[in-house]
Amino acid sequence: MRPLPPPRSRISGTIPFVRAGVNSDNPPFVSAAVIRLEPMDETEFRAFVGKAIPRRAAKWVERGIWTEAKALETSERLYTQRLPEGRLTPGNQFVNVVDPDRGGHLGEAWYAVEEQGGKLQFWVEWIQIEPEHRRKGYATEALRALEETARELGADRIGLTVWSDNPNAIRLYSKLGYAPASTNMTKRLAPTP
Repeated sequence: MRPLPPPRSRISGTIPFVRAGVNSDNPPFVSAAVIRLEPMDETEFRAFVGKAIPRRAAKWVERGIWTEAKALETSERLYTQRLPEGRLTPGNQFVNVVDPDRGGHLGEAWYAVEEQGGKLQFWVEWIQIEPEHRRKGYATEALRALEETARELGADRIGLTVWSDNPNAIRLYSKLGYAPASTNMTKRLAPTP
């Protein structure tokens, strides 16, 4: 697999951003948000993973998937397996979402690119805007920048996973033209008597 180039910074302004073929039923989104995606350095990556591991563990306990006693250990093991070379694991890119005018850190994203079935697959593994910066258009602009990165790399679609208990993210992704491709379903079982 060819190495990934660093993400191309894309700065957006207050001009509506409309692309043919991306859920044209939705009106254009106008945002005053201006963001840039910047590659993480090793220190930033370690801080990202340091936040991501306990966040994932807490969410999976909250959803009843893992026990509290094993959640942190399991989350750490999964990140280690998925990223055996850390930040430099081939096919993965870690970026900060920043405000170039104020220099502020707004959040982060992790995407993976891999050729499968003769097509380039671009998957957003993680996108997180810090709570104090939410509902200001930054996630929308970060996703648009990731879409542009995917297009530049040769992908014809972009994918991500969203949990059904995250209605704000579902609304955002739907507004941007994302649609379900598959659904995982679970059922809680009563204990055996």
